Amino acid sequence: MKRLTRLFFICLMALCVTYATETRADERQKTKQHEEQPDTSQLLKNYLHAIETLAKERDSLNTNSAYPAPNAYYYQILSNPALYSSSLHQALGQTDTSNPDPQLQRIFASRKMLSTLYARAPQFVPYTESDILGQAGIRSDINDMLQVSDKLADKVAAATLLPDIDEQIGVITRRPNFWKFSGTTSLQFAQNYISDNWYKGGETNWIGNFDLTLHANYNDQRKITWENTLDAQLGFQTTETDEKRTFRPSHNLLRYTGNAGYKAWKNWYYSLLVIMQTQIAPNYQRNTDNITSKIMSPLEVTIAPNMKYEIAWGKKKQFTGQLNIAPLAMKIVYVNDDELVTNFGIDKGKHQKTTFGPNITLNTTWKICKQITWTNRMYWFSNFDYHIWEWENKIHFSVTKLITADLHLYPRFDNSNKNYRSGKDHDGTYLMFKELLSLGLTYNF
Repeated sequence: MKRLTRLFFICLMALCVTYATETRADERQKTKQHEEQPDTSQLLKNYLHAIETLAKERDSLNTNSAYPAPNAYYYQILSNPALYSSSLHQALGQTDTSNPDPQLQRIFASRKMLSTLYARAPQFVPYTESDILGQAGIRSDINDMLQVSDKLADKVAAATLLPDIDEQIGVITRRPNFWKFSGTTSLQFAQNYISDNWYKGGETNWIGNFDLTLHANYNDQRKITWENTLDAQLGFQTTETDEKRTFRPSHNLLRYTGNAGYKAWKNWYYSLLVIMQTQIAPNYQRNTDNITSKIMSPLEVTIAPNMKYEIAWGKKKQFTGQLNIAPLAMKIVYVNDDELVTNFGIDKGKHQKTTFGPNITLNTTWKICKQITWTNRMYWFSNFDYHIWEWENKIHFSVTKLITADLHLYPRFDNSNKNYRSGKDHDGTYLMFKELLSLGLTYNF
C-alpha cells in the first residue's frame, strides 16, 4: 500500500513539472509572437515618411518648371499598394542594383521599400499587378523588360516618322523678301511766299498743293542696301498780276533719288548716289506767253560715287538719316527746249552742260515728339567756279491721324546762271528763299 502511495505522488509531481514547463514554453512563445508582431501605426508613419521623402526628391528634379510633371517611375509607391513582380525580382537578388545612375538608384530604393511592406504588413497590399494591368493604365503591348544596357535607338529602329498620307504633298519654299514699300500722299491748302528772284519764278499767294512720296527700299540685313525715293509735288496758286492766266504753278517738282550701298564697316557704306529732278507743269512769265521752265527743261542729274554714313541717334532712334560725301561728283544739266538753254547757264546751240566737283548731301528726320517731325535735305555742289546750295526743311504737325499741317522753309544759293553772274537778274544777291505753310489731309501707306 505504501508503495502504491509513493508511486502515485511521483507521477503527480511529474505531471505538475511537465505542465509547468509547457506553460512557461507557451508563455515564452506568446511573448515572442507578440514581440514579432509589427506596430501598425508606426509602420504606417514610416511608409508615409518615405513617400514624402521621395516626393520631395521628385520635385527637386523639376526646378525649371512652375508645375512639375508627374514622374512615372514613382507610380508604384504613390498609387494604391500592389504586389509588383519587379520588387520581388529585386528582393530575390535577380536584379543588378549596382548601377550608380541616380534615377535607377531611386527606383531600386522604392522597390526595396515595397518588398519590405510585402513582408512586414501584407494586409496593406490589397491589389496585385494583374489588377493594375486590368485597369488599362499600363500598355499591354510592351512585354519586354528594358535592361540598363539596352539602347532606345535599337528599340525603335523599324519605326518611321513619315505620315501615312495617300495624297501627294507639295512643298513650297518661300524666300525672304528684303524689299519694303511705303508712301505718303497729301492734299493741302497753303499760304506761299516766294522771293522775287526765285530761279524758277513765281509769286506770293494762296495755293492748293498735292504731294506724293513713294519709297522702295532693299536691305538684305547683311551688306547690300538700295534705297529709291520718288517725290512728286505740284501746287497751283491764284494770281492777280497775270492777266493771261488765272492759275500759276508754284510748287512744281518731280525728283528721283537712288542710293545703292555696300557695307564697309559699322555705319559706313561704299555707295553710289543718283539724283534726277525736273518739274511737272510749265511756268510762264507774267502777262506773257514766254515759258521760263517746263518738264525736261531743265533736267538736273547728279551722279556721285561716295561714302555714306548711316545716322541713328537717340534711345529710340528719334534722329535718323544719311550723310553722303563725294570728293568728285558729276552734275549734268540738260535743257530740251532750244529757247530755254541760256536760262540755265548753257551755251546757245547746246542742250546740256557737264561739270565735276565735290558734292555733299545730307538727309535727316528728327521725330521731335509724337505730333511733330522735322525732315531736312541739304545739298551742296561746286566746281570751284560756281556753287549750288539747297536746304529743304519740312516741319510736319499731326493734328489728327489724317489732318496735318506742314511748314516748308527752302533757302537756296545758286550763282551758276550767267544772267545772275552778270548782275542783270539777281538784284545784288544769289540767295533765294521760298516758304510754304499748308493745312490739309495726309495719308500714309
